[in-house]
Amino acid sequence: MKVKSVLFLLLFTLFYTSVFSQKKTTWKELSTVYRKEISPNKSDNTKTMSLKDIEGKKITVKGYFLDLGAESMWYMLSRFPFENCFFCTGVGPETVIELAEFQNKKSKFRTDDIVTVTGTLFLVKEDDEYIYVLENCTIDFSE
Repeated sequence: MKVKSVLFLLLFTLFYTSVFSQKKTTWKELSTVYRKEISPNKSDNTKTMSLKDIEGKKITVKGYFLDLGAESMWYMLSRFPFENCFFCTGVGPETVIELAEFQNKKSKFRTDDIVTVTGTLFLVKEDDEYIYVLENCTIDFSE
């Protein structure tokens, strides 16, 4: 009986951590999924992630913190530092993520700080493009 209890506890622990853990995501994955969704290649039959696969999922991504609001009210995570961000150069919207429901009350983070953000990823469609939004996010400094 004790062996069954230990085995059950072990299996439950493995199941629990795999179901409720967040996926560590890279900017390359986000860009690849975005480009494939926006301009699909009809001859590409390879099975890869789609935007629908990652929407609503808890992810962790590392990038540059951007404080864009005049009164520190609008925050973004960028693949590139501010001087190379989506707003300043020719890269696309897949290189930034809006940080929703995040309060930077103590001005702990500054523009171009390298941070790791964990939150639930959602998509907002504007015209023919998608914008990544992370809700309920937490932010930590990265090395």
